[in-house]
Amino acid sequence: MLLVRRLVPSDLDVFREVRLRALTDTPENYGSIAAAESAQSDEEWLAKLEGDVWFAAFDDGRPVGLVAGRARDDGWIVYSMWVAPEARGRGLGTRLMGEVRSAAEDDGAREVWLHVAEDNDRARRLYLKLGFIATGELEPMPNDVTRRRERLYLPVTAGSSK
Repeated sequence: MLLVRRLVPSDLDVFREVRLRALTDTPENYGSIAAAESAQSDEEWLAKLEGDVWFAAFDDGRPVGLVAGRARDDGWIVYSMWVAPEARGRGLGTRLMGEVRSAAEDDGAREVWLHVAEDNDRARRLYLKLGFIATGELEPMPNDVTRRRERLYLPVTAGSSK
């Protein structure tokens, strides 16, 4: 059974497990690396969990997806999105992004934005399908300046959560 829910401080171990799995599975798509984050203390992990909004997807209780967002000015940024290889193609990315969008709308945001690597076609297709708009604004990837990422945004209507 698939479930998507917001993570809370008591989910610390689950959070650490799924975040490190994401960073290990596709390290090229993140601004952080598993080795650095695995060395963090419980307090640092809790601060990260409590400082942003994290949703996880579970398949029969096992974490198989993760997304993070945070408020910035009048919009929200999605800065971490991952679905486990064995769970891809089942709509979890759509569900995870829907949770962030709802949280952003409830918070009064006017847009949700993110960066996607130019060569991450699967993620790009998902975001465009969800209504994100490509801006053409390119910048180097944080961990590999030979690759670029593009800013995409999704206009939202504050208070219109589903």
